[in-house]
Amino acid sequence: MKAKSDFDLYVSAAVRQARMAQDVSQSMLAFGIGVSDSFISQVESPKSPSKYNLNHINLIAKYLGCSPRLFLPEKPL
Repeated sequence: MKAKSDFDLYVSAAVRQARMAQDVSQSMLAFGIGVSDSFISQVESPKSPSKYNLNHINLIAKYLGCSPRLFLPEKPL
């Protein structure tokens, strides 16, 4: 199993923070972007290799009503 990169960890943490700030559960987000609850849980777990792709990031931004840029670091990691 390949470990997540620092970039993957940053993105998943940024999504989690934005999700929680709007009081959106993993289940609500999963339903909103058309993935399983377990997928969101796996992405948010540092131990799982699952990660968001750019389409996920775009759908999450639409669902949360923000820019996809919110989930990306200012500078390369």
